[in-house]
Amino acid sequence: MSGDSAGQGMRLGGASAGQRGQAIVWVVVMLPLFLSVIGLAIDGGVVFNTRRALQNVADAAARAGAMQIDQQVYRETSGATVVLDTASARDVAAAYIGDQGLDLSASITAEPRRVVVQVAREVPTSFLRLMGLRTVQISATAPAEVRHGIEQGIR
Repeated sequence: MSGDSAGQGMRLGGASAGQRGQAIVWVVVMLPLFLSVIGLAIDGGVVFNTRRALQNVADAAARAGAMQIDQQVYRETSGATVVLDTASARDVAAAYIGDQGLDLSASITAEPRRVVVQVAREVPTSFLRLMGLRTVQISATAPAEVRHGIEQGIR
């Protein structure tokens, strides 16, 4: 009887050949799933990082354009009317975008009181390429209005 219980103890502590085979099957089945999750996380991180960078470029270009006030109108009205020099606003925003050194497509709309900048870029993927998605189009939009003077005091 002591021999039987010792044999059972050995079987309980060690893995049989069937159990080792089950572990290999689990690894083979789960490995593609784990790699898919890691790949999507990497591609998602690249997309979100690019989106943030594009938003920063759009915001800065719109602010730069919104600072281009029409000096003649401002002087003629003794500072009562502040409007944008729309041509200068478009040029300054476009120059800012061009100075970034990125392969961006941009659309700049300048109105007398505001500038709207839209930028877009194709981002190559790594994991999603295996599913046939080689690039992702990322875009960002930023409006900026012309402001002057003190609008709100310190509380």
